[in-house]
Amino acid sequence: MISFMIILGIIGLTIFGVVIFKFTKPTPKENDKDASLPAVEVMVVSKANHKVEIRTDGVVESLRETALAAEVQGRVVEISPNFKRGGRVKQGEVLVKLDKADYQAALASAEVAAAEASLALEQERARVEQAQLDWDKLGKGEPRNPLVLRAPYLKAAEAKAESTKQQAEKARRDLERTEIVAPFDAGVRAANAEVGAVVALGSMIAELYSSGEIEVRLPLSLEDFGFLNRDVSGNIQGNVVLKGKIGLKEYEWKAVPARVDPEIDRKTLSASVVVKVLASENTEFPLPPVGLFVDVRLEGKALDNIVEIPRRALLDEQRVIVLDDKEKILFRDVRVFRANEMTVMIGEGLEAGERVVLTRLSSPVAGMEVMVEAPQTKEEK
Repeated sequence: MISFMIILGIIGLTIFGVVIFKFTKPTPKENDKDASLPAVEVMVVSKANHKVEIRTDGVVESLRETALAAEVQGRVVEISPNFKRGGRVKQGEVLVKLDKADYQAALASAEVAAAEASLALEQERARVEQAQLDWDKLGKGEPRNPLVLRAPYLKAAEAKAESTKQQAEKARRDLERTEIVAPFDAGVRAANAEVGAVVALGSMIAELYSSGEIEVRLPLSLEDFGFLNRDVSGNIQGNVVLKGKIGLKEYEWKAVPARVDPEIDRKTLSASVVVKVLASENTEFPLPPVGLFVDVRLEGKALDNIVEIPRRALLDEQRVIVLDDKEKILFRDVRVFRANEMTVMIGEGLEAGERVVLTRLSSPVAGMEVMVEAPQTKEEK
């Protein structure tokens, strides 16, 4: 009986303890529940009009380049002090002078021959006129032989006079070609003549490039090429900004679209736009040096009603995660109009005021509840 009473008491105490624990245990706090939910950063999106910014790069080139060759041969007697590699020359400046003596003699001889041929032509014309007078007095009708009126002699005299005249003109041009002049304001890339040297006909004397007209050829992907801003005539419009680093300092220049290559590069499947660089107010480098590598930004066409979000919010190039009013995630298919390294422009799939999840979740599941940390508008972002 005593053992039975002890066992019954133990059971009663156990039941009493369970009841007491059930009604006295602490209720979980709301913060404990939130702590178990993944925290996410969200962005409240809005629609706006955006101008596409196209980024590319290129190498500064001169608009005009030429190689000057000797059109006559001769000995160099004088060169310009600016005629050296890296020099700057002006349009019309005489770069190299050759010995003129032989060409002056050739011109004098050609002018004598031309004068004699001109005299012979006038004499022959007088003979033709006299022959015509004699025939009019003695002959009847038209003469059967053209030699009667000296027509072949006149034709030969005219041909000889024209030939000697052209020879004199050639001798005059050869004399002028003993001076090699700069065809435009240019920088000297190569100078291959020196006083005392004998240059042969056709030998390369200098390589020049335009120092005041600068352009940059910009390769573009076909996607970027389609976002160029064009007017009704198809001409490229928009601001162009070039940036290049020289030493420890970065310089900036503006440019304007000049032309578009009409053909697509078949190897790279890319198109090219050429921009003309405008002189800046910077006195140190008003124009970028030829050969400088520059980063370029072009202002493209405007896109209407676009939602712009950080690229990290995009899941698999076509989906994002949004939150409903119960803080649960939903997957949303979107249409990406354009993407760059930092942001993407969404054309369809999102509405203004929706919250897009920016945090990368390890294993997101539709309907999963999350905890919002700090909602941000696009402006705050």
